[in-house]
Amino acid sequence: MPPMQPRKISPTTVIIAITLFIFVSCSLMNSFYKIITNRLNDNSWDVYIFTQNWPASVCLSWEEKQKGNACFGAANKTSWTVHGIWPTKLGTIGPSFCNMSLPFYPEGIYSIKDELNEVWSPIEKHRKSNVFWKHEWEKHGTCADTMPMYPFEYSYFNQGIKWSRQYNLTTVLSNAGINPGKIYNVSTVWSAVKDAYGKNPHIVCFTDTASKSSYIMEIRICFSKTFELVDCDGIKLQTRWDHRRKQSGGGNFTDCSPNQLVEYPLTSPFPPPGTVQPPEDVFILDVLKAIQLLSWATS
Repeated sequence: MPPMQPRKISPTTVIIAITLFIFVSCSLMNSFYKIITNRLNDNSWDVYIFTQNWPASVCLSWEEKQKGNACFGAANKTSWTVHGIWPTKLGTIGPSFCNMSLPFYPEGIYSIKDELNEVWSPIEKHRKSNVFWKHEWEKHGTCADTMPMYPFEYSYFNQGIKWSRQYNLTTVLSNAGINPGKIYNVSTVWSAVKDAYGKNPHIVCFTDTASKSSYIMEIRICFSKTFELVDCDGIKLQTRWDHRRKQSGGGNFTDCSPNQLVEYPLTSPFPPPGTVQPPEDVFILDVLKAIQLLSWATS
């Protein structure tokens, strides 16, 4: 009996087989992707984080990131400004970009644009106001939109204006004797905000990689879904550290180094981080820091 010859497979059969394989593989991958995406895109959240920033510190941070970075005139403001309102799930980051079917329409905030330019304006010069607001709306506002209180851009941004007036950090810190151009222990700043609002805030610092100086940059207070002040305990931030130092009255939540004094810088123009200062200026600054540290340590 002659040996069986291998069966020849036509090119058409090979093409059909490859096509079916690709189709089935793509279908399986698409189903897998949808399952993973649905599990990852959990848009539920617990609190609003209302973030205000100190313009001079934001400008310093922006200048430090890359040579040639510049800031808008908003960096000269002598009052704290709004960074954003962020619906956040405790213990994690986000959610974000919850509903991309709700694009940003500048016309929706036209009637409050002047007020936004005053209290919620961009500082980094690469971002125009509409680009900045567009980012805040699409990343955070579309998540807040799940609440009836925020049906459109107007309500979302107008709430930021209201909170900036009601929870005026410039006044709170000034009343506590905390003023720009001086150096403080972060606990002093944290306690001033806690005493004013009765809830635990979260403080964010920027540390210059060259000079190692630390600057107070953002203060965050938290609200429930019904706009009641709550502790910021449990929020998680993308920072190099998250120190939780205990003190009487509750936990001190901050990403600032607990062993370093923080500067509350004067408004711009201000020497960019890393700028070489004259020896006499460096000496004077070192003396001031030493006096502040001695005063704090013996108080």
